[in-house]
Amino acid sequence: MQRINPKLLLLDKPLPWDVFDNSGALLLCKGYKLARESQREVLMARGLYVEEGLISTQKAPVESRTFDPFRLWDSIITELEALLRNMRVEADFCGQIQSLAKLIHELSQRSPDTALAAIILTGQKQYPIIHSIHVAVMCDLVAQRLGWQPDRRLSLVCAALTMNLAMLDLQQKLCTQRIAPSVAQRQEIDRHPQLALDLLKDVKVEDPAWLQAVAEHHERQGGGGYPFGITSPCEEALLIQTADIFTAKVSPRAARKPVSPQEAARSLYLESGGGERNPFVAVLIKEIGIYPPGTFVSLANGETALVTRRGESANAPQVISLVNPQGMSYATPLARNTERKNFEITAVIPRDQIKVQISVEKIWRAN
Repeated sequence: MQRINPKLLLLDKPLPWDVFDNSGALLLCKGYKLARESQREVLMARGLYVEEGLISTQKAPVESRTFDPFRLWDSIITELEALLRNMRVEADFCGQIQSLAKLIHELSQRSPDTALAAIILTGQKQYPIIHSIHVAVMCDLVAQRLGWQPDRRLSLVCAALTMNLAMLDLQQKLCTQRIAPSVAQRQEIDRHPQLALDLLKDVKVEDPAWLQAVAEHHERQGGGGYPFGITSPCEEALLIQTADIFTAKVSPRAARKPVSPQEAARSLYLESGGGERNPFVAVLIKEIGIYPPGTFVSLANGETALVTRRGESANAPQVISLVNPQGMSYATPLARNTERKNFEITAVIPRDQIKVQISVEKIWRAN
Protein backbone atom coordinates (compact mmCIF):
# COMPACT_ATOMS: atom_id res chain seq x y z
CA MET A 1 0.00 0.00 0.00
CA GLN A 2 1.14 3.54 -0.74
CA ARG A 3 0.32 6.51 1.47
CA ILE A 4 -1.03 9.58 -0.29
CA ASN A 5 -1.31 13.26 0.41
CA PRO A 6 -4.91 14.08 1.47
CA LYS A 7 -4.73 17.18 -0.72
CA LEU A 8 -5.06 14.86 -3.70
CA LEU A 9 -8.65 14.25 -2.59
CA LEU A 10 -10.47 17.04 -4.38
CA LEU A 11 -13.91 18.20 -3.30
CA ASP A 12 -16.79 17.36 -5.65
CA LYS A 13 -14.48 15.37 -7.94
CA PRO A 14 -14.79 11.58 -8.37
CA LEU A 15 -11.94 9.60 -6.84
CA PRO A 16 -9.76 7.93 -9.48
CA TRP A 17 -8.90 5.02 -7.13
CA ASP A 18 -10.11 3.11 -4.09
CA VAL A 19 -8.80 4.58 -0.81
CA PHE A 20 -7.87 2.48 2.25
CA ASP A 21 -6.83 3.17 5.85
CA ASN A 22 -3.57 2.01 7.41
CA SER A 23 -5.07 -1.38 8.29
CA GLY A 24 -6.15 -2.03 4.72
CA ALA A 25 -9.85 -1.40 5.31
CA LEU A 26 -11.65 0.22 2.40
CA LEU A 27 -12.62 3.82 3.22
CA LEU A 28 -13.80 5.22 -0.11
CA CYS A 29 -14.64 3.55 -3.40
CA LYS A 30 -13.38 4.74 -6.75
CA GLY A 31 -15.79 7.36 -8.08
CA TYR A 32 -16.85 8.65 -4.65
CA LYS A 33 -17.06 12.46 -4.30
CA LEU A 34 -16.06 14.28 -1.13
CA ALA A 35 -18.58 17.00 -0.32
CA ARG A 36 -16.93 18.78 2.64
CA GLU A 37 -13.52 19.80 3.88
CA SER A 38 -14.34 18.18 7.23
CA GLN A 39 -14.55 14.80 5.48
CA ARG A 40 -10.99 15.24 4.30
CA GLU A 41 -9.93 16.24 7.82
CA VAL A 42 -11.46 13.09 9.27
CA LEU A 43 -9.79 10.92 6.65
CA MET A 44 -6.49 12.72 7.19
CA ALA A 45 -6.54 11.67 10.83
CA ARG A 46 -6.77 8.00 9.83
CA GLY A 47 -4.12 7.96 7.11
CA LEU A 48 -4.94 7.43 3.43
CA TYR A 49 -3.55 4.70 1.21
CA VAL A 50 -4.00 3.43 -2.34
CA GLU A 51 -2.67 0.35 -4.04
CA GLU A 52 1.06 0.53 -4.68
CA GLY A 53 2.07 2.13 -7.97
CA LEU A 54 -1.15 4.00 -8.73
CA ILE A 55 0.36 7.39 -7.91
CA SER A 56 3.93 8.53 -8.44
CA THR A 57 5.78 9.53 -5.28
CA GLN A 58 6.54 12.90 -6.85
CA LYS A 59 2.83 13.67 -7.10
CA ALA A 60 2.00 12.34 -3.66
CA PRO A 61 4.49 13.55 -1.06
CA VAL A 62 4.02 11.85 2.29
CA GLU A 63 2.85 14.19 5.02
CA SER A 64 4.43 13.61 8.41
CA ARG A 65 1.67 14.11 10.97
CA THR A 66 1.73 13.31 14.64
CA PHE A 67 -1.47 12.19 16.33
CA ASP A 68 -3.44 15.29 17.29
CA PRO A 69 -6.46 14.51 19.49
CA PHE A 70 -7.74 18.09 19.33
CA ARG A 71 -7.72 18.25 15.56
CA LEU A 72 -9.36 14.84 15.50
CA TRP A 73 -12.00 15.92 18.05
CA ASP A 74 -12.89 19.03 16.05
CA SER A 75 -13.11 17.04 12.83
CA ILE A 76 -15.43 14.47 14.41
CA ILE A 77 -17.74 17.25 15.66
CA THR A 78 -17.89 18.95 12.26
CA GLU A 79 -18.42 15.76 10.32
CA LEU A 80 -20.99 14.26 12.68
CA GLU A 81 -23.14 17.38 12.57
CA ALA A 82 -23.03 17.42 8.77
CA LEU A 83 -23.93 13.74 8.58
CA LEU A 84 -26.82 13.86 11.06
CA ARG A 85 -28.37 16.99 9.60
CA ASN A 86 -28.08 15.78 6.00
CA MET A 87 -28.49 12.05 6.51
CA ARG A 88 -31.11 11.57 3.79
CA VAL A 89 -28.83 12.97 1.07
CA GLU A 90 -25.52 11.56 2.31
CA ALA A 91 -23.94 8.82 0.24
CA ASP A 92 -23.32 5.73 2.39
CA PHE A 93 -24.50 7.27 5.68
CA CYS A 94 -23.92 3.97 7.46
CA GLY A 95 -20.32 3.68 6.26
CA GLN A 96 -19.53 7.27 7.15
CA ILE A 97 -20.88 6.89 10.69
CA GLN A 98 -18.82 3.72 11.04
CA SER A 99 -15.73 5.66 9.95
CA LEU A 100 -16.42 8.25 12.65
CA ALA A 101 -16.92 5.46 15.18
CA LYS A 102 -13.48 4.10 14.31
CA LEU A 103 -12.03 7.54 14.97
CA ILE A 104 -13.74 7.48 18.38
CA HIS A 105 -11.96 4.15 18.96
CA GLU A 106 -8.66 5.75 18.02
CA LEU A 107 -9.26 8.74 20.28
CA SER A 108 -10.27 6.66 23.29
CA GLN A 109 -7.35 4.28 22.83
CA ARG A 110 -4.58 6.78 22.10
CA SER A 111 -5.67 9.77 24.19
CA PRO A 112 -8.25 8.62 26.78
CA ASP A 113 -7.38 11.29 29.35
CA THR A 114 -7.83 14.07 26.81
CA ALA A 115 -11.18 12.57 25.80
CA LEU A 116 -12.35 12.39 29.42
CA ALA A 117 -11.31 15.99 30.02
CA ALA A 118 -13.26 17.10 26.97
CA ILE A 119 -16.39 15.44 28.38
CA ILE A 120 -16.09 17.35 31.65
CA LEU A 121 -14.95 20.73 30.31
CA THR A 122 -17.08 21.17 27.18
CA GLY A 123 -19.84 23.80 27.35
CA GLN A 124 -23.27 24.11 25.74
CA LYS A 125 -22.17 25.04 22.21
CA GLN A 126 -23.31 22.43 19.65
CA TYR A 127 -24.62 20.43 22.61
CA PRO A 128 -26.67 17.81 20.71
CA ILE A 129 -23.66 16.84 18.59
CA ILE A 130 -21.03 17.07 21.30
CA HIS A 131 -23.17 15.18 23.82
CA SER A 132 -23.49 12.25 21.42
CA ILE A 133 -19.70 12.22 21.03
CA HIS A 134 -19.26 12.37 24.82
CA VAL A 135 -21.56 9.37 25.22
CA ALA A 136 -19.78 7.50 22.42
CA VAL A 137 -16.35 8.08 23.99
CA MET A 138 -17.52 7.07 27.46
CA CYS A 139 -19.19 3.94 26.09
CA ASP A 140 -16.05 2.98 24.22
CA LEU A 141 -13.84 3.43 27.28
CA VAL A 142 -16.13 1.26 29.40
CA ALA A 143 -16.45 -1.35 26.63
CA GLN A 144 -12.67 -1.55 26.33
CA ARG A 145 -12.38 -2.09 30.07
CA LEU A 146 -14.95 -4.89 29.77
CA GLY A 147 -13.02 -6.50 26.92
CA TRP A 148 -15.76 -6.18 24.30
CA GLN A 149 -14.68 -7.22 20.82
CA PRO A 150 -14.06 -4.54 18.13
CA ASP A 151 -17.19 -5.37 16.12
CA ARG A 152 -19.38 -5.05 19.20
CA ARG A 153 -17.71 -1.77 20.17
CA LEU A 154 -18.26 -0.46 16.65
CA SER A 155 -22.02 -1.12 16.83
CA LEU A 156 -22.13 0.43 20.30
CA VAL A 157 -20.38 3.63 19.28
CA CYS A 158 -22.43 3.98 16.08
CA ALA A 159 -25.58 3.74 18.20
CA ALA A 160 -24.31 6.37 20.64
CA LEU A 161 -23.49 8.76 17.79
CA THR A 162 -26.97 8.42 16.28
CA MET A 163 -29.21 7.86 19.32
CA ASN A 164 -30.69 11.38 19.29
CA LEU A 165 -30.71 12.14 15.58
CA ALA A 166 -34.51 12.54 15.62
CA MET A 167 -34.46 15.38 18.18
CA LEU A 168 -31.35 17.49 17.50
CA ASP A 169 -33.14 20.84 17.42
CA LEU A 170 -35.26 20.04 20.48
CA GLN A 171 -32.19 18.89 22.39
CA GLN A 172 -30.43 22.19 21.73
CA LYS A 173 -33.53 24.11 22.81
CA LEU A 174 -33.86 22.09 26.02
CA CYS A 175 -30.21 22.80 26.81
CA THR A 176 -30.92 26.53 26.97
CA GLN A 177 -34.50 26.31 28.28
CA ARG A 178 -35.05 27.31 31.91
CA ILE A 179 -38.44 25.66 32.35
CA ALA A 180 -39.58 22.04 32.31
CA PRO A 181 -40.39 20.49 28.91
CA SER A 182 -43.88 21.25 27.62
CA VAL A 183 -46.38 18.48 26.92
CA ALA A 184 -45.53 18.64 23.21
CA GLN A 185 -41.81 18.54 23.93
CA ARG A 186 -42.26 15.59 26.28
CA GLN A 187 -44.14 13.72 23.57
CA GLU A 188 -41.31 14.37 21.12
CA ILE A 189 -38.78 13.15 23.68
CA ASP A 190 -40.79 9.97 24.25
CA ARG A 191 -40.98 9.29 20.50
CA HIS A 192 -37.39 9.98 19.53
CA PRO A 193 -35.96 6.44 19.96
CA GLN A 194 -38.59 5.00 17.62
CA LEU A 195 -38.19 7.88 15.16
CA ALA A 196 -34.41 7.46 15.18
CA LEU A 197 -34.82 3.75 14.52
CA ASP A 198 -37.09 4.47 11.54
CA LEU A 199 -34.68 7.07 10.13
CA LEU A 200 -31.73 4.69 10.39
CA LYS A 201 -33.65 1.97 8.59
CA ASP A 202 -34.61 4.49 5.89
CA VAL A 203 -30.93 5.13 5.13
CA LYS A 204 -30.14 1.40 4.96
CA VAL A 205 -28.55 0.82 8.36
CA GLU A 206 -28.87 -2.95 8.81
CA ASP A 207 -26.67 -3.68 11.84
CA PRO A 208 -29.14 -5.26 14.32
CA ALA A 209 -27.03 -4.42 17.40
CA TRP A 210 -26.79 -0.76 16.36
CA LEU A 211 -30.52 -0.52 15.66
CA GLN A 212 -31.56 -2.28 18.86
CA ALA A 213 -29.32 -0.09 21.02
CA VAL A 214 -30.81 3.08 19.53
CA ALA A 215 -34.37 1.80 19.94
CA GLU A 216 -33.85 0.77 23.58
CA HIS A 217 -31.47 3.39 24.97
CA HIS A 218 -34.19 4.87 27.20
CA GLU A 219 -35.62 1.56 28.38
CA ARG A 220 -34.95 0.49 31.97
CA GLN A 221 -34.19 -2.77 33.69
CA GLY A 222 -37.46 -3.95 35.19
CA GLY A 223 -39.56 -1.59 33.06
CA GLY A 224 -40.60 2.03 33.35
CA GLY A 225 -38.62 3.29 30.37
CA TYR A 226 -39.74 4.41 26.93
CA PRO A 227 -40.92 4.11 24.20
CA PHE A 228 -41.74 0.38 24.47
CA GLY A 229 -41.70 -0.21 28.23
CA ILE A 230 -39.63 -3.39 27.92
CA THR A 231 -38.11 -4.89 31.07
CA SER A 232 -34.75 -6.14 29.75
CA PRO A 233 -33.02 -3.73 27.36
CA CYS A 234 -29.93 -5.04 25.60
CA GLU A 235 -26.53 -4.44 27.19
CA GLU A 236 -25.51 -1.91 24.55
CA ALA A 237 -28.62 0.17 25.26
CA LEU A 238 -28.06 0.00 29.00
CA LEU A 239 -24.44 1.11 28.64
CA ILE A 240 -25.45 4.01 26.38
CA GLN A 241 -28.09 5.04 28.91
CA THR A 242 -25.50 4.96 31.70
CA ALA A 243 -23.03 7.11 29.76
CA ASP A 244 -25.86 9.40 28.62
CA ILE A 245 -26.95 10.14 32.19
CA PHE A 246 -23.41 10.63 33.50
CA THR A 247 -22.25 12.96 30.73
CA ALA A 248 -25.49 14.98 30.90
CA LYS A 249 -25.02 15.51 34.64
CA VAL A 250 -21.49 16.92 34.24
CA SER A 251 -22.55 19.25 31.40
CA PRO A 252 -23.92 22.75 32.07
CA ARG A 253 -27.52 23.65 31.25
CA ALA A 254 -29.34 26.97 31.39
CA ALA A 255 -31.56 25.65 34.19
CA ARG A 256 -28.78 24.17 36.33
CA LYS A 257 -25.08 24.12 36.97
CA PRO A 258 -22.98 21.09 36.05
CA VAL A 259 -22.32 18.69 38.89
CA SER A 260 -18.86 17.36 39.64
CA PRO A 261 -17.88 13.98 38.19
CA GLN A 262 -17.78 12.61 41.73
CA GLU A 263 -21.31 13.81 42.48
CA ALA A 264 -22.57 12.56 39.11
CA ALA A 265 -21.05 9.12 39.73
CA ARG A 266 -22.50 8.97 43.25
CA SER A 267 -25.95 9.97 42.00
CA LEU A 268 -25.81 7.40 39.21
CA TYR A 269 -24.79 4.71 41.68
CA LEU A 270 -27.68 5.48 44.02
CA GLU A 271 -30.20 5.71 41.18
CA SER A 272 -29.17 2.24 40.03
CA GLY A 273 -29.82 0.74 43.46
CA GLY A 274 -26.17 0.56 44.38
CA GLY A 275 -25.38 -0.87 40.97
CA GLU A 276 -27.69 -3.88 41.36
CA ARG A 277 -29.93 -2.89 38.44
CA ASN A 278 -27.08 -1.73 36.24
CA PRO A 279 -23.66 -3.43 36.26
CA PHE A 280 -22.16 -0.75 34.02
CA VAL A 281 -22.31 1.94 36.70
CA ALA A 282 -19.50 0.40 38.74
CA VAL A 283 -17.36 -0.10 35.63
CA LEU A 284 -17.85 3.51 34.56
CA ILE A 285 -16.89 4.75 38.03
CA LYS A 286 -13.77 2.60 37.97
CA GLU A 287 -12.86 3.89 34.50
CA ILE A 288 -13.09 7.59 35.32
CA GLY A 289 -11.38 7.26 38.70
CA ILE A 290 -11.76 9.42 41.79
CA TYR A 291 -10.46 12.54 40.07
CA PRO A 292 -10.97 12.23 36.31
CA PRO A 293 -9.08 14.53 33.91
CA GLY A 294 -10.83 17.88 33.63
CA THR A 295 -11.59 18.07 37.37
CA PHE A 296 -10.57 21.21 39.27
CA VAL A 297 -9.13 20.53 42.72
CA SER A 298 -7.65 22.26 45.77
CA LEU A 299 -4.18 21.18 46.89
CA ALA A 300 -2.86 21.01 50.45
CA ASN A 301 -0.67 24.07 49.85
CA GLY A 302 -3.71 26.19 48.89
CA GLU A 303 -3.24 26.12 45.12
CA THR A 304 -6.04 25.53 42.62
CA ALA A 305 -5.14 22.83 40.11
CA LEU A 306 -6.57 20.96 37.15
CA VAL A 307 -6.34 17.19 36.78
CA THR A 308 -4.75 16.37 33.42
CA ARG A 309 -4.21 12.62 33.62
CA ARG A 310 -5.18 9.68 35.77
CA GLY A 311 -2.30 8.39 37.86
CA GLU A 312 -1.06 5.01 39.00
CA SER A 313 -2.90 5.63 42.26
CA ALA A 314 -6.58 6.59 42.07
CA ASN A 315 -6.17 9.39 44.62
CA ALA A 316 -2.97 10.81 43.11
CA PRO A 317 -3.60 11.90 39.51
CA GLN A 318 -1.34 14.20 37.49
CA VAL A 319 -2.30 17.85 37.95
CA ILE A 320 -1.13 21.32 37.00
CA SER A 321 -1.56 24.27 39.34
CA LEU A 322 -3.32 27.26 37.78
CA VAL A 323 -3.81 29.61 40.76
CA ASN A 324 -1.51 30.30 43.70
CA PRO A 325 -2.68 30.28 47.35
CA GLN A 326 -3.29 34.06 47.16
CA GLY A 327 -5.72 33.63 44.25
CA MET A 328 -3.40 34.89 41.51
CA SER A 329 -3.09 32.97 38.25
CA TYR A 330 0.27 31.52 37.33
CA ALA A 331 1.63 32.85 34.04
CA THR A 332 2.67 29.29 33.26
CA PRO A 333 0.81 26.37 34.87
CA LEU A 334 2.99 24.28 37.18
CA ALA A 335 3.03 20.49 37.30
CA ARG A 336 2.54 19.13 40.83
CA ASN A 337 3.14 15.68 42.27
CA THR A 338 -0.01 14.88 44.24
CA GLU A 339 1.73 11.98 45.97
CA ARG A 340 3.72 14.55 47.96
CA LYS A 341 2.02 15.68 51.16
CA ASN A 342 2.07 19.42 50.42
CA PHE A 343 0.48 18.80 47.00
CA GLU A 344 -2.16 16.28 48.07
CA ILE A 345 -5.68 16.86 46.78
CA THR A 346 -7.91 18.15 49.56
CA ALA A 347 -11.15 18.97 47.74
CA VAL A 348 -12.91 19.13 44.39
CA ILE A 349 -13.80 22.64 43.18
CA PRO A 350 -17.04 23.11 41.19
CA ARG A 351 -16.29 24.24 37.67
CA ASP A 352 -18.50 27.34 37.94
CA GLN A 353 -16.28 28.63 40.76
CA ILE A 354 -13.22 28.72 38.50
CA LYS A 355 -12.74 32.28 37.28
CA VAL A 356 -9.41 31.89 35.50
CA GLN A 357 -9.51 31.59 31.71
CA ILE A 358 -7.85 28.42 30.47
CA SER A 359 -7.03 26.96 27.08
CA VAL A 360 -7.67 23.24 27.37
CA GLU A 361 -5.83 22.56 24.14
CA LYS A 362 -2.78 24.57 25.20
CA ILE A 363 -2.64 22.90 28.62
CA TRP A 364 -2.88 19.36 27.26
CA ARG A 365 -0.36 19.99 24.51
CA ALA A 366 2.13 21.19 27.13
CA ASN A 367 1.57 18.19 29.39
